[in-house]
Amino acid sequence: MFKFNTPQQIFEVGKVKVGGQPGELPTVLIPSIFYEGQKIVKDGEKGEFDKKEAENLLNRLKQLEDLTGNPFMLDVVGTGEEAFKKYIDFVAEVTEAPFLLDAISPKLRLAAAKHVKEVGLQERAVYSSINKGSPKQELEKIKESGIKAAIILAENPGDSSINGKMVAAEQAITRAKEAGIEKFLIDTSIPAFGPDMGSAVRAIYFIKEKFGYPTGVGTGNVVTTCGWLKVNFPKEVRRCIDGTTNAIMQTMGADWIMFGPIERSDYVFSMAAIADAYVLSATAELDIKPLVDTHPAFKVFM
Repeated sequence: MFKFNTPQQIFEVGKVKVGGQPGELPTVLIPSIFYEGQKIVKDGEKGEFDKKEAENLLNRLKQLEDLTGNPFMLDVVGTGEEAFKKYIDFVAEVTEAPFLLDAISPKLRLAAAKHVKEVGLQERAVYSSINKGSPKQELEKIKESGIKAAIILAENPGDSSINGKMVAAEQAITRAKEAGIEKFLIDTSIPAFGPDMGSAVRAIYFIKEKFGYPTGVGTGNVVTTCGWLKVNFPKEVRRCIDGTTNAIMQTMGADWIMFGPIERSDYVFSMAAIADAYVLSATAELDIKPLVDTHPAFKVFM
């Protein structure tokens, strides 16, 4: 393992701390809920869903957090304006966790951001996401919402190399500052499974070294887009690959991981706790100490 030369920032979103040197804080895990195709969602436009099952899923997350020491945020996926508001209200009521405002449409994201302001949840919200091409009008609306945390997407369609991602990250950070963002969670933007995905993995190290901000990656689509895996192995084996994929990110220095469907949480939390214990054990020789007494190493080794 390694220690970054650049001072590493730690941001607090809601009650969750993220960032720092490898080993100082547990990896923050971010599952997706209310995503398109999820069984608990009955109507993605109106926001009709199985509340009992959704609450069970969120309660299980809290159990896993207590068991492993890994805190969580929620990637709340909105597919309709009415639904998005209902999802946010439900999540805010059932759990104290921070949540991402995630939608393909900027219009939906901004409607959610406005709602967050109206109900006073800005401190728990993370705008997802801001990139190098985010328009000024969107940035102005984000600023009006009072949200201070955002996913910063280091995506560069014209250059997926390490250098391309570094340039994209810097431009996106500048945009985010225009939007009043103060807490930057940089996403190295891993594509679907393919030969070019390695730059997103290596970029975790280089972006943290340059900027010092909490850096992570969304891995949810990687395993599901690997055709070789689907053809040759049963579903239960794919969940093992979820664990492997995310552990690789942790050993590269990832502070947070957006791992996809919330239903995979048992697989990912158990893996993440073990990986965090490995990382802390390795960085102890670099005079790095855990900053919280709930670090997974204390759970795993006791």
